[in-house]
Amino acid sequence: MAEHFNRKASLLETVPLGSFNSLFSFTGSWKNDAAATKALAVDGYSVPLYRVKITSDELVLQESVKRAIPYIWDPPALASFIENYGTHIITSVMVGGKDEVYIKQHSSSQLSEMEFRNYVREIGNERFSDVENKSNAPPINYSEKDMTVIFRRRGGCDLVQNSVEWIKTVSSAPDVIGMTFLPIVSLVDDIPGKKHIARAIDLYLTYKPPIEELQYFLDFQVPLVWAPVPLGIAGQNRKEPVCPSLQFSLMGPKLFVSTEQVNLAPLTRPCH
Repeated sequence: MAEHFNRKASLLETVPLGSFNSLFSFTGSWKNDAAATKALAVDGYSVPLYRVKITSDELVLQESVKRAIPYIWDPPALASFIENYGTHIITSVMVGGKDEVYIKQHSSSQLSEMEFRNYVREIGNERFSDVENKSNAPPINYSEKDMTVIFRRRGGCDLVQNSVEWIKTVSSAPDVIGMTFLPIVSLVDDIPGKKHIARAIDLYLTYKPPIEELQYFLDFQVPLVWAPVPLGIAGQNRKEPVCPSLQFSLMGPKLFVSTEQVNLAPLTRPCH
């Protein structure tokens, strides 16, 4: 499903964007969210009115943006870049209205694929049929089915409950209903820092740490060299700690770590 949304946004990436996570209320890491989800579905109406897009094929980053990219693995500078400039550039915007329902089946759900499809159809009929044609069936208890159902509207008059009547109000109150993107890394020249900002962005999108804690998260992502690197093989040196303490949140307590080296005598076995 994430790849489908990415293709609609003109992206070839597989990692979900923040917009996808927001629609389905995903808040954990990509792998944890995927493991906790059995199936996803979307139903609804989209009323596109017009599109605004960048026509130039030669987009260039400003020099101030390029200068903000650190040449080394520098967590504070990388986190600051992502916070200030983001991860992607908007290349087009679709304006109009949409009324959609997003359905998430949890991994604990016992519904079969066919039963889930039937519930999705029932939810769509209940939401989007006009008042006269709505069935008299009792409302679905989503929690008993281990499903999360999210209704979202953009554009039009939200006070109008009937979907048919709501569509008529879209032209007088349009909103942004879709965007296409370009990864900001694709506009970065081949500078030494390109691989670092690309990795930092990938980690940020994959694990979704809070932006205010991103620099601390990135501080733990430096590869460690556990064995001597032979001469002639390129490798990344271990980064010296910024301070001898660990802090897992901006306002949380610090765990102080001693940086003094300790020599341990080898253990000897008693002879029998």
